[in-house]
Amino acid sequence: MYPIDTIKTRLQMSQKLTLNGLFDGLGSSLVGQVPYGVLTFGSYEIYKQKISERFPNLPVLPATCISAVLGDLTGSFWLCPSEVIKQNLQGGNFKSTADAVGSILKNQGPFGFYRGYLGGVVRDVPFRVLSLGSYEVVKEKYVNAKVKRGESKDLTSKEAAFVGAFAGSFSALATTPLDKMKTMLMTGQSTGNYLNACRDVLQREGTGAFFDGVVPRVGLIGPSVAIFFVVYERTKQVILKEKEGKGRN
Repeated sequence: MYPIDTIKTRLQMSQKLTLNGLFDGLGSSLVGQVPYGVLTFGSYEIYKQKISERFPNLPVLPATCISAVLGDLTGSFWLCPSEVIKQNLQGGNFKSTADAVGSILKNQGPFGFYRGYLGGVVRDVPFRVLSLGSYEVVKEKYVNAKVKRGESKDLTSKEAAFVGAFAGSFSALATTPLDKMKTMLMTGQSTGNYLNACRDVLQREGTGAFFDGVVPRVGLIGPSVAIFFVVYERTKQVILKEKEGKGRN
């Protein structure tokens, strides 16, 4: 799904849309996203388990939202540097990852890799809360309906994809303005904070610009989250069955 992300970034930077270099920054993205996924979703499951043990009567939605916030904050310190490099490469500000790393270190120092960090957190935390919250709520209602019909509570791949696509598309649409601000801050088109970025967008482009890139963003995240949750659910099922088998032995 990476080329769609590149198109989204270029639209948010108000660049002329071209199909050249659609995989620019892919290496940086993988270096950031893979450990970020491990940290975020691994800690999310741990937080959710601990919260359910400590507060057994807490409904699924608040427990999920709290766990999602804590999980995303856990992974955010790793993600930001790779996002800064990736988005600047996607926007054509640098020719290569080495060029980006060297230039940022020279001109801004190590803290330059955390430019727009708060912008990323302000985007990612609401996104994670909305995506995981909506996924868990819809999944719970869907599973309850399956159980009442006498079916297995486990989601099939198609069912996980459907629920995941809904959660991803909904959360992507709702957080597009926040993503626009993050792009402005990380690529240096705005400086300071979210308020400065909002003011710059309003003055330069108008209110409609807050939804720049919304179509490729939803087109990227909807299928991406669907793919993620298919693998996520299947992996959990395999691990649980493995644990149950060992327990019986």
